[in-house]
Amino acid sequence: MKLELSEVAIQQLKNEGMSAETNVLFLQYETDGCGCVVSGVPKLVELSPEELTKEEDISIIETEPAPYRAAIQKRVEWVYDDNLIIDYSSAANMFQLKSPNQMINPRLKFDSLKQTS
Repeated sequence: MKLELSEVAIQQLKNEGMSAETNVLFLQYETDGCGCVVSGVPKLVELSPEELTKEEDISIIETEPAPYRAAIQKRVEWVYDDNLIIDYSSAANMFQLKSPNQMINPRLKFDSLKQTS
């Protein structure tokens, strides 16, 4: 699996205070209240190295460009296409999760460490 970040998404991550040198983008798959795992909703979460080690069922995925790093939950890895793209829509003021085949989430929520601290 591979995750590519668009230039617009990178700029927005910087604006949000994402620390690419130390922290990891975690593609979390929320299934609470969705009925079944196929109906889940992806969410982007910034994790510190300490938080990442607390998470179980994690797979580090290839990410471009460096120095960004990303992780995904192993148990739902099958839900996604092999090539993922995180973009940013200035019209919607939201991140987007795409693949070459489809729009997966046009309004991808991002939880940065700055928002939660």
